[in-house]
Amino acid sequence: MVEHKAAWLTLVIFLGACVVSWLTGVTSTRHLVDNLIAGYLLCWGLYALLSDLPRKEIQGRFVLMTLCGIMVLGTAELLGVVGLLNYQTLFGTHGREWFDRSGYVRDPELGYRREAHYREQGFYMRGNIGEALCLPANTPERFDLRYDHRGFRNDTDMDRADVVVIGDSYVESPMLPGATLLTTQLSHRLRTSVANLGISGYGPEQELVVLKRYALALQPKTIVWVFFEGNDLYQLDPEDQEVSVVPDMRAAHDDYWMRSLTRNLLLVSRKAAQGCVPHSDYLRLRGRFQDMEGKETLLYFGEKLGALKATDRLRLERLRSILAEAYQTSRQQGIRFVVAFAPVKHRVHQGLENFEPLTVEMREWPLNELPEEVAAILKQLAPEIEFLDLTPPLREAAAQGVLTYLPDDTHWTGEGQRVAGEAIHQLLAGSPTRLATE
Repeated sequence: MVEHKAAWLTLVIFLGACVVSWLTGVTSTRHLVDNLIAGYLLCWGLYALLSDLPRKEIQGRFVLMTLCGIMVLGTAELLGVVGLLNYQTLFGTHGREWFDRSGYVRDPELGYRREAHYREQGFYMRGNIGEALCLPANTPERFDLRYDHRGFRNDTDMDRADVVVIGDSYVESPMLPGATLLTTQLSHRLRTSVANLGISGYGPEQELVVLKRYALALQPKTIVWVFFEGNDLYQLDPEDQEVSVVPDMRAAHDDYWMRSLTRNLLLVSRKAAQGCVPHSDYLRLRGRFQDMEGKETLLYFGEKLGALKATDRLRLERLRSILAEAYQTSRQQGIRFVVAFAPVKHRVHQGLENFEPLTVEMREWPLNELPEEVAAILKQLAPEIEFLDLTPPLREAAAQGVLTYLPDDTHWTGEGQRVAGEAIHQLLAGSPTRLATE
């Protein structure tokens, strides 16, 4: 009777310890691994304590089960080593770098690029801010991503294009249908071929490489360089010198680790153990927007830009040299060079009558003079460089109740793409920039 009470007491203590361990949460992958190994060994210890089997029998079972587990895991990992399975794609997990993600490959100059003829279908459920805040999923919107032989978001392979648009995720826009992209609409309005050479995460260093390697090969008449103020400046080294855009390449074994079963199982398990943890900073950056029908939408903001600092002035000098090289390269080929300034969501909505800031941070959030700084740089480089600030047409549209930015994301909606595309079309067509409301 005493032995049974001791066994039950041992079991209760063990289960209580498991509950306490679970309630403490998982703070890191290493923490999760420690918990899993400790839990496995504790289970065997509890089994050895409560079992009536001889100790040698228990030891044999422990060794046999552990070896079987290692062999099963090793066989599964071997499928990844020989290239039959990519567990990162299978589990839908992300890598630490862009080139570790599904649909991307390494590039010696660019650091990473999209796979040639890559295709992905899915549904847009929640924006990047929505993910950070663990907001409820939106109504699913289907997207179909198609990439050409060079790895850019064009439905067909293009050997020539009259207009080329270079940029980052604002140009690529992987969360939107292809028909809504500014490049698609620009092609329809201009009735000519327009190539989309935007890749998410690229900065001015990489975009200069794109211009030289890919844009010139298309023999365009016009190159439109879309500069996004949210991160393009801050991706530059603050020193006025040529810097490598290629991250430190890891060894082949580290490449495999990103695709391995062990790593991706741990990531999935950690996410399940942690759940979604809201990023509290984003909660302080929100406001209420009223559309043309009187419907109110809660807008969340991501990029909080302050006054330009001394290091930012150095980055502007680096930007000057990059744009100068881009312009000179285009000019030598007789190509028209245009720079379009893509503003952050806050710059577009601040001060509008139909937008109400909901926090002190939003009400006291100052704007810097980056658009004027970029315009001044281009004017000093060459008067013939055309500059288009997309802030006025986007503000005009927003003031009319047009939702130009995704509520829980930092990027444009399809309407935002339309407004930007129309503004660029008006400039390229040679007429004054205005907002199309048709």
